[in-house]
Amino acid sequence: MTIKALIFCQVDHKAMVSVIEKFKKVPEIKKVFSLTGDYDVLAEIEVESTDELYESFAKSIDPIDGILKTNTHVIMHEFLK
Repeated sequence: MTIKALIFCQVDHKAMVSVIEKFKKVPEIKKVFSLTGDYDVLAEIEVESTDELYESFAKSIDPIDGILKTNTHVIMHEFLK
């Protein structure tokens, strides 16, 4: 079963381009958005298990310099128009 999640990130503005470029290289991250408001970047991640979600964070996302804070939301159901 595929698990999708949204990762909201506060990013050091000096590192914005670098963070986005590094996100684009993570195979599990399918989309990256630049935002206004409380968070600077939104990444949509798609994995096969919660273990894979954990591994993606531990090995590919948490080590990225410039990310100040993340807030992750697992998508429970996707409604299509």
